Formats: sequence, C-alpha cells, structure tokens
Amino acid sequence: MTTQLNGKNERTKLKLLVFRKHAKQVSDKTQHCEIAHLERFDVWNKRKDFAKFHIDWAVGFRQHLDHAKGANGKPLAKSTTRASMATMRECTLWLSQQDGFRRRIKAADASYFQLSRRDEAEARAAPERPAPSIRQAKRALALMPSATPRQMRDKASFALLCLTGIRVEALTSLKIKHLDLDEKSVTQNPREVATKFGKRIDTFFAKDFAEAEAPLLDWTTYLDEVVLYSPDDPVFAATALTAQSNKGFAACGFTHAHWKTTEPVRKIVNTAFEAAGLPAYGPHAFRHMLARNAAKNSQSVAEFIAYAHILGHSDPLTTLRNYGQLSRDAQRRLITGENG
Repeated sequence: MTTQLNGKNERTKLKLLVFRKHAKQVSDKTQHCEIAHLERFDVWNKRKDFAKFHIDWAVGFRQHLDHAKGANGKPLAKSTTRASMATMRECTLWLSQQDGFRRRIKAADASYFQLSRRDEAEARAAPERPAPSIRQAKRALALMPSATPRQMRDKASFALLCLTGIRVEALTSLKIKHLDLDEKSVTQNPREVATKFGKRIDTFFAKDFAEAEAPLLDWTTYLDEVVLYSPDDPVFAATALTAQSNKGFAACGFTHAHWKTTEPVRKIVNTAFEAAGLPAYGPHAFRHMLARNAAKNSQSVAEFIAYAHILGHSDPLTTLRNYGQLSRDAQRRLITGENG
C-alpha cells in the first residue's frame, strides 16, 4: 500500500470538496463520507496522479470493491459500494471541467463508475430496521426512575422521543419556547433547531401515549419553578460538572447550554431499553416505531400523511419506503389471514 500522499491529488480533492460544499450545498456529514470514499480510491490506485486518469481505473476500482472489506472485517455493503461509486462519478464529472484535466478526462468517463443493475437494486433496498413496539416503549418509560433532577431530565427526553419521533440532533437543540404542552406541539424552527435539510417541522404529540406527557410536564415545571430557566434556555440542558479535590469531577446541577453531542441521548435510550429487558434500541428507532404504528393503524390517508409530516417527510412515500416496512411475519399474516 502506498502511504506517501500525492500533493497534487490532495490539492485537487480539497478544491473538489470546496465545490461540493458551497456549489452543491452538501452537508458536513456527507462531506465526511465523501472524503473517506475519495481516500479509498486514492489508496487503491496507489495515489497515481488524477490527471493521468484512464477508464481502466474505474473498472478496476469497481472490481476491487466487490472483494473489499470494511473495518469490521466483513465485505462492504452494497450501499457503501454504491456511495463510493457515486462519489467517484461526481469527482470525475467535476475533473472533466477543470483546467489540466479536461484534455484527458471526458464527462462520459464518469459513467464507468456504475454498479450493475442487480447491485444497484440491492444497494437501494431498505434494510429492515429494528424498532420497539408502542407497548415496549411504554414499558421502558414506566421503569425509568425520576427521583433526581437528572433522572427527570432523562425520562423527559425519552418521553419526547416516544411522543414525536423527533430526530436526536433536533432534540438536543430544542429550547423551552419550542415546546407547547397545552397544544401538545413542538415547533422545530430551523433558525434555532438542527433540523434535517433546514426544514421547518411542526410536530404534534402522538395520540394514545398519555404516559409520556406526565414526565414532560414534571420536567418543564421543574425548569420553570425551581431552576428558573427562561424560554431561550435548552429543554434538555447539559449536566454541570464541578471539580472535587482528589476525586476528579462530580455532576452538580445543569448548565444553560445544550448537549454538545447526541451521545448522552443515545446512552439514555439504550440504558432505558436494556433496563426493561429489551434490545438496546437507539433514538432513531422511535421514528420507525411511530411510522409503523401509523401505517398499521391510520384510519385514513389524511391521518397517515399527517404522521409523515410530523416526522419531517414532505412525501408520505418516504415514510412508507424507509420507515413503514412490514416484517416478513407481518406480511405472511396479512396475506394468509393466519395468526400463528
């Protein structure tokens, strides 16, 4: 493996990434993935100068990905292979328009970075995502303690996920003013809340989940009456730490700042489900839970569309395709009419 970086290639990749970020408006998360895909190709190609591109590189890289393994030692998923090919396709198209490359690279060359139709279909197939049932979520919530302020906060964050399926990035950036318990709503204003694609999302509490409303009320009452937080303070503030002599740091109340990462929420959710004797589902599993419940129990098309919108999906087909999958057993029962 060639480890010595090619300075010219690195400068070219940097220019490409600047173009992708500012001209194509790709997110930072997407850029991190694209950097990894570009590096995978560059390492495989022994860091040869991009300006010497040949279509054999595309063909060879495609064959390489068929047998490549990820960090876990398992073959790359088709979705990962598809993403790598897509990144290299975009890179090749961009290079074909750049001085110093356009003589050697044509726009049509990008087409060689393609999966077969079979592999493309496999890569696009939505995998079945594990998610709790409504009853399982209720059980986990009921078993969560709420004796201390930190426990109250943790239980309230779990409760809001149950009620709304809000994305974890949005949850950690919510302010008190975005939450209206009387209206049973959460206003996800993209100017202040980290919503996907900067969408404004008006979310309402799912029905038949009254158990989750009480912990939220208890927590917001505590914030208002005990710690005297303002509407612009976080709903779920980070834990404050104080130094103790010879004992390191200890938790002591809350700051007026949001959690810096989503990891605390993931830990809260994982721990709650494990304490209930259930798999350690993550925060995103609540979105699948609500979508599947909507697909199963919605009394009208309008009701299902409403659920899709509170999940932030402009197209209800996104909710059905990516979140509302039926398990093999559920399909069997629906088709055969047998419950066994």
